[in-house]
Amino acid sequence: MEHNRTKLSILALMLILPLVAKANMIWPSIYIVDQYYTWYIIAAGLLIELLAAKFFLKVSWPKSALMVVVMNAISALAGLILIPLSGILLELLLLPTGTGTFDLSHWIADYILVVLLNTCVEGLALKVIFKSPFKTNFWWLFGANAISVIICAFMPLLQPH
Repeated sequence: MEHNRTKLSILALMLILPLVAKANMIWPSIYIVDQYYTWYIIAAGLLIELLAAKFFLKVSWPKSALMVVVMNAISALAGLILIPLSGILLELLLLPTGTGTFDLSHWIADYILVVLLNTCVEGLALKVIFKSPFKTNFWWLFGANAISVIICAFMPLLQPH
């Protein structure tokens, strides 16, 4: 019984993490999550990864589309928790540097971390579900995710305030 209560407590904390994080503390990954889950960033990311999957995996367009949708759905769900959580952990690691939370180095580190997280989650999804080797997919996934995150990073600069 105690084991189940602990599991439920951890799950409840993880589910509210993004909401709590926005309440009083802000760090770059919170902004990344807000921007990363907009329809135009999602559409751009899906298109980029569809083209990359078709080219690098050499499978049909329907199979490429299925693979991209599945791996991105899994990545999106995991990212809701992993991106803010990894962001706060990164902030704690960067604390000794003496730079502020919104220093350019923190933004760059957060964006690189998001690319790595998405690459790993999507690569593992391809490996487990589609039996496509992680090692083979790492670099094209990394490149496609890097492009998506770069779009995510610069899109706010193009929007009117």
